[in-house]
Amino acid sequence: MKKNDFARKIFPFFIIAVIVQLGVIAFILCRSSAIKNEAEKSNRIASFKCEMRDPYNPFKGRYVELTLSETSKEFSDLDIQSLEVKEIKRSTPIVFCLLKKDAGGNFRISGLRANEPDADTLFVRARMKWFYGDSVTLSFPFNEYYMQENYAREVDSLGSAFYELEPRIEVYIDSHGNCIQKALYVKGDQRIEDYIGQLLTIKNL
Repeated sequence: MKKNDFARKIFPFFIIAVIVQLGVIAFILCRSSAIKNEAEKSNRIASFKCEMRDPYNPFKGRYVELTLSETSKEFSDLDIQSLEVKEIKRSTPIVFCLLKKDAGGNFRISGLRANEPDADTLFVRARMKWFYGDSVTLSFPFNEYYMQENYAREVDSLGSAFYELEPRIEVYIDSHGNCIQKALYVKGDQRIEDYIGQLLTIKNL
């Protein structure tokens, strides 16, 4: 088969692949915009204390992995209805985490539900990773924060000193518990990118 004939045959498949990829990107952007707009309109914005480290994935590149303070919960700290989720037998099931703001302005999980709560309840979706005794470990869909590589490396170099910056991740939440990241903050309301940018500027002086 001539090269030109082969190229003509695969060209339609190439075009279809490009259209599919563009469609996926468009869907993600539209969905993210819808979540953000609904969250801003109904004031469904929450922030969580977190820890950070800088892993590397050959496919994803370098990013900051967040471990939320609410990742591990004791059932004794949750409402009585939360015990119902212990009856779920499915592997890594979806659960709905009820949220309540604490005195410091951050949000904590006050209860777990197996079924989606009413739309007027503030909650986020999560996955139960495993039970251990009377505690449960949760996985959230917003625990990876992408930064340019030199910024992510700088975060990692801070080590335990980073905890003194009181990092928190702020997210938009829609009425079904779907979330997208708004920003990662340190030292109150300073975006992590601004803080790391200042550190790098000082180092390069």
